[in-house]
Amino acid sequence: MATLKAGSASDLAGSMTEMIEAAMQEEWALAYPGDALPSDQGRKDRLVMFAAVAKGVLRYLHQHQLFVATTVVADQPGGHVHQLSFDLVEQVDPIESP
Repeated sequence: MATLKAGSASDLAGSMTEMIEAAMQEEWALAYPGDALPSDQGRKDRLVMFAAVAKGVLRYLHQHQLFVATTVVADQPGGHVHQLSFDLVEQVDPIESP
């Protein structure tokens, strides 16, 4: 079983937040050729938003993973289905804590 990490604004390593940040840079370059995504201005706000999206998506999938068929194999009458299965790493980000 895999373990997925949403990440946070202060803990990007190996997380969905890190992947969303990388995708944002790619999309920015396509939308604004020759204009780099600002590296400092607004970055913390972007990371907070990306972390919130990552947490929401992974929490939703985690709560509903029994309803997500990943593979349907027709190797027998009626076939059989493989279900999505993963654990979720949850952490408390000091930025988000009261």
